[in-house]
Amino acid sequence: GGGVIVNNTESILMSYDHVELTFNDMKNVPEAFKGTKKGTVYLTPYRVIFLSKGKDAMQSFMMPFYLMKDCEIKQPVFGANYIKGTVKAEAGGGWEGSASYKLTFTAGGAIEFGQRMLQVASQ
Repeated sequence: GGGVIVNNTESILMSYDHVELTFNDMKNVPEAFKGTKKGTVYLTPYRVIFLSKGKDAMQSFMMPFYLMKDCEIKQPVFGANYIKGTVKAEAGGGWEGSASYKLTFTAGGAIEFGQRMLQVASQ
């Protein structure tokens, strides 16, 4: 129904709308991973969840902290702030290997989201 379901030990710590998700550096790129995804990003104590808006082939994408690495918050002179890093595929997740991702916060929030994400992930 267009929402995020988390288990009862998990909660939504923060969320931002107007976020774009793009992937790079993938071998054998599945069709659903191509192009720019627009939607909402959610932070929980264990993972980052991206929920696509509209009828995209990729309805949602989840990144557990233990599969993420090299996360950086970027503040370009021109353009929106973004968070970038690498995520490994989980067994049975519908894709293989690893990919570089970029979460662009077109309406702001990258700094706040990124700082909280790094803080929560380190605990």
